[in-house]
Amino acid sequence: MQPKGLFAIASCFTFLGFFVASCAPAALPPASPKGATQVATAAPAAAPAPSTKPAAGQPKYGGVLARGSRHPIPHFDAHQESSGAIQFPLSSVYSILVQNDPRDEDRIIGDLARSWDISPDGLVYAFLLNEGVKFHNGRTLTSQDVKFNLDRVIFPPKGVLSPRKELYQAVVKIDDPEPLTLKITLKNQQASFLQLLALEENFVFAPEVVKQKGDMKQDAVGTGPFKFQSYIPGVSFKVQKNADYFIKGRPYLDGIVTYILVDETARFAALRTKQIQMVPLTAGPTGSQAEELRKREPRLVAEAKLMPNNTGLNFNTKIDPWNDVRVRRAVNLAIDREAAAKVVRAGSYNAGYGYTLPGSVWALPEQELTSMAGFRKPKDQDVAEARRLLAEAGYSDGFKTTLMTSTTIQAKEAAEFSKDQLARLGISGEIQVFEIAVTRERLYRGAFQISVVADASPHLDPDVLLGEYYITDSAKNYGRWSNPKFDELYLAQSMAKEPAKRREIIWEMQRIIHRESPRIIITWTKYWAVWWDEMKDWFPQSSVKGGHKFQDVWLAR
Repeated sequence: MQPKGLFAIASCFTFLGFFVASCAPAALPPASPKGATQVATAAPAAAPAPSTKPAAGQPKYGGVLARGSRHPIPHFDAHQESSGAIQFPLSSVYSILVQNDPRDEDRIIGDLARSWDISPDGLVYAFLLNEGVKFHNGRTLTSQDVKFNLDRVIFPPKGVLSPRKELYQAVVKIDDPEPLTLKITLKNQQASFLQLLALEENFVFAPEVVKQKGDMKQDAVGTGPFKFQSYIPGVSFKVQKNADYFIKGRPYLDGIVTYILVDETARFAALRTKQIQMVPLTAGPTGSQAEELRKREPRLVAEAKLMPNNTGLNFNTKIDPWNDVRVRRAVNLAIDREAAAKVVRAGSYNAGYGYTLPGSVWALPEQELTSMAGFRKPKDQDVAEARRLLAEAGYSDGFKTTLMTSTTIQAKEAAEFSKDQLARLGISGEIQVFEIAVTRERLYRGAFQISVVADASPHLDPDVLLGEYYITDSAKNYGRWSNPKFDELYLAQSMAKEPAKRREIIWEMQRIIHRESPRIIITWTKYWAVWWDEMKDWFPQSSVKGGHKFQDVWLAR
């Protein structure tokens, strides 16, 4: 059976292709394929403003938006966390340097940055910041504050765990020569560098709070459109309008309350009865549930996004038997991705073929992908080969292992599915379920045998999607796999000037991952967001971590 729908991506999904605001009179078109940032060399120009789309009526001020989330908040320090459970409630409190245009994800626009210039050699990025930006404690922001926060992500001090620091290997230094000027120097060109800066987690905290408290796990002081108001753990997170927000006339809402509704039945009941106006992609229904909700309530709006997020198995490659590539490959061979796509989240997800998002410009060619061991049909030959590899490794009678997972519904379902799949090889798996915060802590220190994790990647660019999970010492390389050749290719693709050459390198990287099988993708994620049509000007993003600032959202009442 051919993997149906493997390369047919939903029309609402936005592919990578950024318009870069740099030193040209207008935004530059992306190189082909999309995702290769061009470097311009003329005089600096203002960062592009957000795209405009036909308004759904005249925006109105006032009202408190109620949202539903299914994830408890592990803590507030986004610099030290990879879970999207932080971005949804907290993004409205913060600004970042540059951002994806919420109405057109193909464009990078300014947030704190008013304009920027890229040197002719592509190695120096100079940003001019907006004037009069104030932290919620009343202090005026300067470039020194932005430098402090980027340094904390890219060059983390002792005691700070930065899951994304390995993505910024090209950065040599960050300077703040003037109060409103920030300069970032690279050692080599990086096609995706602006996108890396636009990752939603790069919150600009008030440095004095970080220095006083040691971290931002319990505090929320930024420069965003909303101010932190209150938090009741496991119940709600509230923010109120920032009257001093640097974008005049924003936000429209008086406040936002995020209710933490872990139980799915309770969450959708609250939506149907209008106790909440929306559920985001991370808390949304399955496809069949979305259809049922729309039938019952015609004024509900639903939209699906295929994400660069996935649910998969991570093997601890530092312990027996998972330090044996034959054992990892055996599991990779045996897992039936088509079956997984029918089980996890009631068949709403896509089969986990490949290691970059299927259908994207970075995905392996279809003919090659569908003929690879583990992805080919029928599964009989793969299962037979898996058993042979296990016997060769000395495990013909199987063995016992544990599968660590979180309370996240798709992770638990994937763990149950994986347990059954492993049993076909004689591997007896015991499932251990932990709260998200505990799961993440154990992942970061490698305290597991197999982890079954639903991971949210902030972007599909290989600098992010492959870098986060596979390069040596990356915090999200949970199984501690290391391959010098892979690391070498990662740097080469990041520096590649020609898009076609970059794609060839990325293909070879995926072949290495497949051969060594440090991590197995079971499903790619398709999420649904649902909201009442009275909530206007909100646009679901192609990352569950994006689109949560809500500065332009208003209520038509």
